[in-house]
Amino acid sequence: MDALLPAFVDRLLDQVRDPSDIPEIPVANATGWLLPLATRLLSLMEHGMPGAPSGAFMAHGFAHLPLSAHDGRGSFLRLAYGSVMTTWPIVSTSVVLTVAGTLDLEMYQWPEDLQAGRPQYVRSFAPEQVFAAHPGTLCALQSSAGGVQVLTVAQPEAVPTGALTFNEHAAVAQRARRALEDVVGAGVGGAR
Repeated sequence: MDALLPAFVDRLLDQVRDPSDIPEIPVANATGWLLPLATRLLSLMEHGMPGAPSGAFMAHGFAHLPLSAHDGRGSFLRLAYGSVMTTWPIVSTSVVLTVAGTLDLEMYQWPEDLQAGRPQYVRSFAPEQVFAAHPGTLCALQSSAGGVQVLTVAQPEAVPTGALTFNEHAAVAQRARRALEDVVGAGVGGAR
């Protein structure tokens, strides 16, 4: 993708829905990325993130701070704006990298299961864990209060749900900076 994200993210974004197309990613490539990513994100925040605060928005219970765009793809630093299970309509192949806190995922087979809260698959993600999802996947997410993720999408939505005000952006950016400093300070996720 670019120097910001681990190389395996591109492979996950390029996969199709066919189960035989799951990319083979060596364990060594899919681990040890958290500390370098957190360090690069802190550096980016210190030098001014592109499009911030004008490009920051709220969608599906999360504040999104734009990070970069590359080959038509978008990357966002995403922080929970509340801690309730929220439906996430996936409109483009998406990859979520968990940086801090936890992220609970529920996946549903049918829309009526989603409405009734009957998930077919449930999983929690901790720091340095990743998941990818295809368009049309029925899911809901709930992040811990200190949760921070990087969301990368194959094709960003044309119009974000709601722009963050300058003050909201400043508060979210400060929360993100503190969480990233904690990750870097703890030396979590370094090369193993």
